[in-house]
Amino acid sequence: MPILDQIRPKDKNRIYDMVRDVGVDVSDWEASKGNALSAAANPKYCYNWSFVQPNEVVVLNLWHSDIEELDGVLTDELNARDIAKRGKGVTVRRATEMDEAIKEAYRKNLPIRVVLCEGTKRNRNDPNSKASKVHFRSLDPEPWHVAKYDMDTGQTTLMRGLGRGSDGFVDQFDMAVPLGRPAERGETKSFPFVRRPDVRRYVLLRANGRCEYCGAVGFTMANGQVYLETHHVVPLNEKGSDSVGNVVALCPNHHREAHHGKSRAEIRKTLQEKLENNS
Repeated sequence: MPILDQIRPKDKNRIYDMVRDVGVDVSDWEASKGNALSAAANPKYCYNWSFVQPNEVVVLNLWHSDIEELDGVLTDELNARDIAKRGKGVTVRRATEMDEAIKEAYRKNLPIRVVLCEGTKRNRNDPNSKASKVHFRSLDPEPWHVAKYDMDTGQTTLMRGLGRGSDGFVDQFDMAVPLGRPAERGETKSFPFVRRPDVRRYVLLRANGRCEYCGAVGFTMANGQVYLETHHVVPLNEKGSDSVGNVVALCPNHHREAHHGKSRAEIRKTLQEKLENNS
């Protein structure tokens, strides 16, 4: 069964309970409402799209129907800043706060806990459409992270799983990200093809710090993270796919050998066989 089907919400849990349970301070929910018994229905908070516990965790409400699954990797593409620009009334505040929460998670590499929502979603291209209505709501047991965030536009890619560097693994593309800027790849001389960050992260987690060709542990960086290099077994310029079924994590030595060594054909064959056995 696809992961997306497994996590489809079937109950309507309270936002207050889920936010509190993942570590967000809800004392003001109670104080501003007057008592703890009615805190969960406090309209000042319960309809918000995002919640932040500074320097610890971010909670986001996401529509289950917006999430995509590919090769076992779940992602959600959204732009809360754009919603704020096109919205009106309370939508502007909620969307702006969501964009700021995502930015906070991206800058500080904070885990994101996702509240999955199922129901009737408003068509934001139709100003006369009815307000969204949630029928079912549940907390995803797995944390998410910001895989990509454009500081200029607010365009966001969220991915289920641990974030860049928080799992202890990095690759050559993590090293190329300029400080304070989003991890984008365009057409450049060094990296002429766009590479999916969710695929790279999945492969690094699968390798668990070891070269998928020789089994050697990647070297430990000064900050304690383990470094390996992600590699397309069938190169992108040979129409190889940018998927977990064609990408492996290699130690730097075997990555260079896979590209330039006289044994590169043998290395490709061995890696293809390993990927087929894992599928």
